[in-house]
Amino acid sequence: MQARLPTSRWSLGAVLASAFVVALGYGIVLPVLPIMVERLAGSTDPSFKARQIGLLTAAYVAAPVGAAFLWGKWSDLIGRRPVLVVGLIGFAVTLAASALAPSLLVLYVGRILNGGFAAAVGPTALAFIADVEGGAHTESGDDRRTRAFGWMSMASIAGFLVGPTLGGLAAELKLDLGVAAVPPQTVPFLLASGLAVAAALGVWFVLPGKLLPAPHAEASKRGSSMFVPGELRLLALAAVAAAGLGAFEVGLTLRNVELTMGPAALGLMFATCSVVMFAVQGLVFSPLIKPAAARLLVAPAFLVMAIGLAVLPTLAGLTEMLFAVSVVSASAGVISPLLAYWVSRISARSQGMELGIQSAAVSLGLSVGSAAAGLLFGFSGLGGAAFLAAAGAMGLAAIATLKLPLLLAPARHEARPAPADQTDAAV
Repeated sequence: MQARLPTSRWSLGAVLASAFVVALGYGIVLPVLPIMVERLAGSTDPSFKARQIGLLTAAYVAAPVGAAFLWGKWSDLIGRRPVLVVGLIGFAVTLAASALAPSLLVLYVGRILNGGFAAAVGPTALAFIADVEGGAHTESGDDRRTRAFGWMSMASIAGFLVGPTLGGLAAELKLDLGVAAVPPQTVPFLLASGLAVAAALGVWFVLPGKLLPAPHAEASKRGSSMFVPGELRLLALAAVAAAGLGAFEVGLTLRNVELTMGPAALGLMFATCSVVMFAVQGLVFSPLIKPAAARLLVAPAFLVMAIGLAVLPTLAGLTEMLFAVSVVSASAGVISPLLAYWVSRISARSQGMELGIQSAAVSLGLSVGSAAAGLLFGFSGLGGAAFLAAAGAMGLAAIATLKLPLLLAPARHEARPAPADQTDAAV
């Protein structure tokens, strides 16, 4: 077995910064997207804007469906550092192009390419953590890996918190000052682009040049087709959870438009969402909760998320909506990183390939949920159906999750020998 690669706080910090920047680049668009669509399309029709917002969001998150697997596989072959650098530079360039898009069509192309390059960062960063944090099948190794996965998720949440806040402030600035020549909402895009370039430089100079030796051909062949018990269920649950989150994000944006609350109120709701997620994950991934016990939280979290989504269409006041948003975000903050951790924990594949598959499943769910919410809001009187459909899916997922404690029992992992040719044994 290859020795575990050394890590450092600087290396982990560079990877976490990459996740933060990509999340910021995604979240920054949501509050200003209605204004951008109206400016580029020259239409103020609410139904048209709702459909375009849903499709634009879906375009961004659909790109990783095919790209994430390829990025993960390439990172197994050529190393983590070059894939992260290429992804961040491509993300920066396409983000700037999206900000300066002269037409709606160019904005669509920019968002698709932006999502495709963003897909390189998530699975590769998680694979780096799987490579360097903790040994296989040991309690201390599991604890370190689980907490590192939690830090990755919290870094993304922090980026998502800053992004909508900047976007909402920029939109309010445009409304107040009426600047037409250089729309202020482009400034946060360009700022996020610059941060992505800085993150790429940090990764290049801080991470070791070769993060993962190429696996032997036999292991690659075996790992490319083998699904272990429980893996398909985990991937399906990750896709369903992402679909609910995508419907929630787009639905919240369009519900804000319906209630004429303004971009600042939307920024506050997304900020609340991010703060709650951050706090919940800080608890779940703390030493107080062991990884084996954390899996028991997934089913209740799905159920609570379903309840929060179901009540959102009935609320109109900002305070009530903030409470419902907190309920949904707390649940999502538990579900997503735990499922990602357990996919990595039980996989028989190389980490880059496996986490690329998991990222593709999440992206598929996000795109379906985002597009469905936008289309439903595009029909008069059906906006609430987006939240209710997502709530129903979360309820079914809660039932499907009940078997997870059996599928993910520690004895099952310990009985399976670890591959001898991976840098870090299959966790």
